Amino acid sequence: MVNSESTKNLEIRLKLMNELEKNSKQSQRTISKELNIALGLANSLIKRFVSKGFLKLSQAPMKRYFYYLTPKGLVEKTKLTSEYFKSSFEFYNKIRTEYEKEFNKIKTSKPDMIILIGISEFTEIAILAAKITQVDITAIVHKNHDKNIFCGIPVQKDIKKFSSSNKNIFFLISSPFGVDEYVKILKHNNKTIKPNFL
Repeated sequence: MVNSESTKNLEIRLKLMNELEKNSKQSQRTISKELNIALGLANSLIKRFVSKGFLKLSQAPMKRYFYYLTPKGLVEKTKLTSEYFKSSFEFYNKIRTEYEKEFNKIKTSKPDMIILIGISEFTEIAILAAKITQVDITAIVHKNHDKNIFCGIPVQKDIKKFSSSNKNIFFLISSPFGVDEYVKILKHNNKTIKPNFL
């Protein structure tokens, strides 16, 4: 099963190869900062790439090394690129399919409103799934968004105007980040849906 972790691991390995191909004279510390990963992980990946023959080391002054992608490394990079795109696409489809299922379930309850909680890449996929299943999203609640509209849908900062309403309102979480405060407010609401991938 494809998941976000395996996609992320592929992305890190591919970015590392791209970074070394672009500039062979970087230190491991620079590479780890560039890729936003721990120095130990950068070191471990580079050692693994060297042991598999994907990278060649060349010693430089001041106990530094230059890294060169070998022909075998270039083949591996092409393979990783293909796997990454396939994995990303499968993960995207999994997310969209799950949102479609949730919207189809919500439709049977004849909601007065559907509110998305949080803005992230998942929100865009949820909006697409809503269009596919022909449901209307009333608003997106996100405290720190700097605009009043996201993908054509109004953005509200305060959830209380919806959570205290007597209307038939469904809340669908659409971000893994910055939604804890809203989840606490809605914890007794049985119409709050958290998709399995979050």
